[in-house]
Amino acid sequence: MTSNFAIALKKFHKNEAGLEALQVVMIIAIAALFLIAVKFQWQTIEQWFKDLVKSITDWQPTDNA
Repeated sequence: MTSNFAIALKKFHKNEAGLEALQVVMIIAIAALFLIAVKFQWQTIEQWFKDLVKSITDWQPTDNA
């Protein structure tokens, strides 16, 4: 005799709408982790970007003739 829990587990496993909802929640969670990491490291990211832009704008071609 199958228990109610086992029946519910089988229904949940076969339910593709539940899988889609789970995937959406996982994507949102990953995006939230990324945003939190950016928030706490913003000063470092901003300085790195400024240094990168400065190195690009200050670039001078070398004369290798």
